[in-house]
Amino acid sequence: MHKMPTGVEGFDAITGGGLPRNRTTLLLGGPGSGKTVFALQTLVNGARQFGEPGIFVAFEENSRQILINAASFGWKLPELEKKQLLFIDAKMRPDVIKAGEFDLSGMLAGIKAEADARGARRIVFDSIDVLLTLLDDRFAERREIYRLDDWLSESGLTGIITAKSQGDDPFIAEGYGFMQFMTDCVVALKLRLVDQIALRYVQVMKYRGSGFAENEVPCIIGASGMEVADISAATVAPEASPERVSSGVERLDAMLGSGYFRGSSVLITGSAGTGKSILAGAFAEAACLRKERTLYVSFDENPSEVVRDLSSVGIRLGPHLKSGVLRMHSARAEASSAEVHLMKIKAIVREHQSRCMVVDPLSAIVKAGGALTAGRVAERLFCLAKSEGITLVSTSLMQGAQPLSEETPVQISTVADSWVHLTNISQAGERIALSASSNRAV
Repeated sequence: MHKMPTGVEGFDAITGGGLPRNRTTLLLGGPGSGKTVFALQTLVNGARQFGEPGIFVAFEENSRQILINAASFGWKLPELEKKQLLFIDAKMRPDVIKAGEFDLSGMLAGIKAEADARGARRIVFDSIDVLLTLLDDRFAERREIYRLDDWLSESGLTGIITAKSQGDDPFIAEGYGFMQFMTDCVVALKLRLVDQIALRYVQVMKYRGSGFAENEVPCIIGASGMEVADISAATVAPEASPERVSSGVERLDAMLGSGYFRGSSVLITGSAGTGKSILAGAFAEAACLRKERTLYVSFDENPSEVVRDLSSVGIRLGPHLKSGVLRMHSARAEASSAEVHLMKIKAIVREHQSRCMVVDPLSAIVKAGGALTAGRVAERLFCLAKSEGITLVSTSLMQGAQPLSEETPVQISTVADSWVHLTNISQAGERIALSASSNRAV
């Protein structure tokens, strides 16, 4: 099976290299699911990364509107349009009157001439179902889709056809279901609302002649277009390091056997006021003093507040922030989905080349799509840290004062390499701080 890479890293990973070359792919999705974005992004990446010119045929939107809408992704489409991309408006005007029968032969002949002249290798037919409704004949609709499929096979072009599905149902509206059986690859894009948070997924439903990941995979529409979570690569971790790094607290280092393992994941839990953020801040300061580039992710608290509050207990992050060794990222948890937060963190980690990372509190992402989604994202964050060789310290807020509770809100206590639990107990009008730790190597 020869494959055409889409340039979307995570998607090419779950399909083993991209879409089937010189064959037809059906892209299904409801309104706002990202069909046009994904299809156009595939053409842009083909032109830029692989030197393959492409053609975009629009049946529903005006091509000028598509160019304007895609301007925010930074693809520089006007430059690509000059030589490598051709946009064809196939949208019927409202004043057109249909008289007699028609077929796609004439349009396909014109497109073939343009493809030969430009050396095009990829083509997108966006919202083909809009054109089919004009035929008003189920037999004619099926005939034209088979004509289009045969034309793609003979022309040597790799084709993507987009069409609408009903809500979250991956199956296209009644009457067009045959398209899923006709095409060689079927990809469904899904948009769901969970706890008032928008969540996007992509699922490869069919791929003739090739293996693929069958499960739904999270995706987002970000600053550079659609991004698909690379769940296959996230599980690959480098060799475990025997080196220890300081937690920033001498006696905690002694409890853990000289500190945390480099490249390990550490979970610090406890109720409010037990000192979780202090331990996280101490680790960040110790890493910066070792001149290790460190990322501090703070949910629901801006960086200046974090620096001010930690300075009151002798933890000085301000100088490291100014030098660039420390990078701070703050976000409101419920402002985006947990997947969006994860992909932003991933981008910052690679840009900053971080060696150490703090996430405070990790439990806040429960507000960004529910506990189940948050747990999966947290696990992938731990996998990301391991694959990048990053020492990760995350905090999690727990309800109650049980010193050794076996469950965290995001349910990742068993995934962490080291678990430190903090608690306060009031006795005779005084508060007693207790800590318990678990380290797999101790």
